[in-house]
Amino acid sequence: MEILFFLLVGCFAGLLAGLLGVGGGSIIVPALIFIFQWIGVQSDSIVLMAVATSLACIVLTSLSSSLTHHLNKGVDWQAFKKISLGIPVGAIIGVTVVQMIDDYILKMLIAVFAIYIGVNSFLNLREIQIKIKERLITHFIAGNIIGFLSIPIGIGGGTFTVPYLRSLNYNIRNAIGTSAACGVTISTVATIFFSFPVYSPENIDNANFIYWPAVLWISISSILFARLGAKLVYIMKEEHLKKIFGFSIMIVGFLLLF
Repeated sequence: MEILFFLLVGCFAGLLAGLLGVGGGSIIVPALIFIFQWIGVQSDSIVLMAVATSLACIVLTSLSSSLTHHLNKGVDWQAFKKISLGIPVGAIIGVTVVQMIDDYILKMLIAVFAIYIGVNSFLNLREIQIKIKERLITHFIAGNIIGFLSIPIGIGGGTFTVPYLRSLNYNIRNAIGTSAACGVTISTVATIFFSFPVYSPENIDNANFIYWPAVLWISISSILFARLGAKLVYIMKEEHLKKIFGFSIMIVGFLLLF
């Protein structure tokens, strides 16, 4: 049952990763919190384990998604390179900060974030358009901020990267494709740092935060469905699936909150 749940989580996360340019963490993190509690993981850092494990899963999911977007000419590699220069700095700070946050508070932050994303997607709210000049320093600072904000909630950054690129007048498909590529950078940096034993609490025997069996099974299904989601971007209306996603993630957020 545990493996089956991980595979199902990977299916949903992969589909969303390819379709919306996100890493799938908004699905993976809440699901892992529930699964870890269900299987009786003995740790006072279950939420932090879910965040770290989610980011490790996003590495392969984002790779699969960005490859499909690249084949459809949906990735702006110049923008990707410039944003990725700033991501490691923000990601390292994020990895450090998230370990200082109480597990309960971290879960509440994730719940509120999930509800916000759900409402935004379900209602299909109009994006805030801000006039920003496209410069290296702008991309670098944006990469810092995206990397920092993504780590505490275990996502690949698409929730922040897509609106940022849209503010620079990128079309929605290029914004999603480029965001998926940036997700590879964020998740890779986070996975490396979360893997060091020095970042692990004493109550889990100085092991790392990442639950590798979950990474294995979630990645197997998410890789396949990420490619499917990326293909759907080019053949169907994004709004319909955004509403389904929005409703689902709102329910998950409220379950976590209460």
